[in-house]
Amino acid sequence: MSVDDDLSSEIQRVLHEYGDSLDPLSFDEAVDLFLKNNESELKPSTLGEYEDELIRFTDYCERNGVEDTSDLAGRIFLEFKIWRRNEGHDEDEPLKNKTMRDEMYLLRSFTRFLASIDAVRPGLYRKIEIPSLDPGDGKRDIDFAAERLETILDHLEKYEYATREHAVWVLFAATGRRPSDLRSLDCEDVSLDKENPHIDFQHREGETRLKNGKNSENSVSISDTAAEVLGDYIDVHRIDIVEDDREPLLTSTYGRLSTGTIRKYVYKWSRPCMIGQDCPDGRDENSCEAMESIDQATKCPFSKPPVALRHGYISNLRREGIPLHVISDRCDASEDVIEKYYEEVDEDTKRELRRQELEKASDDRGYL
Repeated sequence: MSVDDDLSSEIQRVLHEYGDSLDPLSFDEAVDLFLKNNESELKPSTLGEYEDELIRFTDYCERNGVEDTSDLAGRIFLEFKIWRRNEGHDEDEPLKNKTMRDEMYLLRSFTRFLASIDAVRPGLYRKIEIPSLDPGDGKRDIDFAAERLETILDHLEKYEYATREHAVWVLFAATGRRPSDLRSLDCEDVSLDKENPHIDFQHREGETRLKNGKNSENSVSISDTAAEVLGDYIDVHRIDIVEDDREPLLTSTYGRLSTGTIRKYVYKWSRPCMIGQDCPDGRDENSCEAMESIDQATKCPFSKPPVALRHGYISNLRREGIPLHVISDRCDASEDVIEKYYEEVDEDTKRELRRQELEKASDDRGYL
């Protein structure tokens, strides 16, 4: 191959990578492909809602001279957002941020999909601005600071070391997974080898299936400290149970631990008074209804659900600069879901994370 041929190939590669070589689609084709790509993961009712919202967007584009996907640009999304909020509905008032947030996240997912099949320029989805929610608008109080988690873990390590409840909290803190994922684990799924301690999440049909089936399967590395606690739990406190020729990791005298009980442990130990802290409301422990039993722990206004642990885990990884795709694989959550429901990172931090990821991508290509 000649030098000219090499140069031509390199130019074509760069042009393709940076979006000057596109394979545009009509809007009807784009919406149809997006829906077909997601039909195995979404309910028919959800697909119908997505279709209605996307057709509203593509109709707007066609009315404003946007002929196909290659013409999509950041300004189009901005103008659509302004129109949709103020004019493109039947309400007397502008649409709420919660509604706009959901619809713009769908457009971002749609545009990211189109980029993956070369129908729009790479990175175009980043130009779709997501509205911030007003205080209390569609958000749950599920903040869980890393410092609070460390305080609870320190208390459990000191007073409940390697008990079943301690093991549950360690698993949440080490993996960021769902209660049902923890319940599904067998002893054989936990590798406590000092060189590479890790947990294998495996999909098995039946009561211990993972939420997204085989797509939920992965191997998650854990720290030496977490591995030591889990090892001591298995050796000392785990109740020896065998069910259907399997040895569940988390057990009680009744068999494999239920997701309900796993949730109760989170509510129980997230109550400030349980770890020796004063009640923020100044309640008397002897008369507080949330202290009557573990079943009443949810009545404590300061206790937290398991999703708070997952929420905090994912947000902390983002603050540390871990790329979305890595978190998505580790925590079994799509990038769009992480951005929409879990990530609590301010705009300055998000901008810095994007800069770091772009610099890394440039370094990997050898341009910096």
